[in-house]
Amino acid sequence: MAAEPVHLEATMPAVPNRQSADLLVNVQILRLVAALLVVFTHAHFDVSNIAARRGTGFASAGLLDWGLGVDIFFVISGFIMYYTMRDRFGEPGVARDFLRRRAIRVVPLYWIVTTLMLASTLAVGSAVNNPSHDPAHILASYLFLPWPRADGLIFPVLSLGWTLNYEMLFYLVFALALGLGRRAGLLLVGAAFAALWAAAAAVPAEVWWLRFWGNSVIGEFLLGIGLAMAYVAGVRLGGAAAAALLAAGTLLAVWLFQVSAFEHLPRLVTGGLPALLIAAGAALGPPARDMPMTRLLVFGGAASYALYLAHPFALRITSIVGDRLGLPLPLILVLCIGAALLGSAAVHLWVERPIGARLGRWTVRRRSHQPA
Repeated sequence: MAAEPVHLEATMPAVPNRQSADLLVNVQILRLVAALLVVFTHAHFDVSNIAARRGTGFASAGLLDWGLGVDIFFVISGFIMYYTMRDRFGEPGVARDFLRRRAIRVVPLYWIVTTLMLASTLAVGSAVNNPSHDPAHILASYLFLPWPRADGLIFPVLSLGWTLNYEMLFYLVFALALGLGRRAGLLLVGAAFAALWAAAAAVPAEVWWLRFWGNSVIGEFLLGIGLAMAYVAGVRLGGAAAAALLAAGTLLAVWLFQVSAFEHLPRLVTGGLPALLIAAGAALGPPARDMPMTRLLVFGGAASYALYLAHPFALRITSIVGDRLGLPLPLILVLCIGAALLGSAAVHLWVERPIGARLGRWTVRRRSHQPA
């Protein structure tokens, strides 16, 4: 969710103050953690399939819903969008500028990875889960619109992209809000999401598109906005209190999963509340000390969007090779996660950042040549 595909380095002030830099460190590290939660569950799934083919068992990953990483991404997204744009509500042209920046950061890599997934379907369809051949489904995937695939489930060509559908919805609503004053804009975001949620609950399953858009998970963006408002208001936590929040969020996620709360409670509760506690512990707590490991983790956070989108390819290739070599299952799991991390670093450095920089310069040149 999504990985939350938000690049903090692109949305922070051009010359960040000490407070902004400290916040960037903690939140970037949390983005890496969130992406790794998603990577782990997919790597474990692939290795469990190998174990089944070998006729052996493999340790269960049923401690919690590892998809919690997506919920953390959504909370972080709401937090960062409000924090970085809080003083720009009502500015002329701010909505267009906001959407342009978001598109530059989100769209290119997603389109590239989606195209690679389509190519994989054509080349080795048997190795791809739920390959898509429906033109409408493919087009909707590129446009960030929900569309049922062949099995009836609403996932894009790159199944991970369902999170980006919600991200794009949030960006559009938030852009509209930026055209208003801050208070009116925030009321608009809250009212729009509340109306979507209520409408989705009132319509039958046949109105699948509204049921999708109105999923309670959209409320997690609002939780992030609320957390950012607390941060801007000066709320801070000491190390012990921040650690307690991180632990409480983790334990709550474990407990909610163990009691199967997801069967009768909305995801805003089962995923959103633990994610909020964890994000609050990271954002409001003391900044991580500046040391080599911290800088490495911050880089991992910057590459978390690439990690989220591209890791299925690294996992599939590594698991196939590891299986054919007869490697032990735990080693295959570790190698899968390592390959995903290394692959995402390469994609971030050699694909994502150069494309983003080039598009950023191009749009600046275009605007500079437009008549006043």
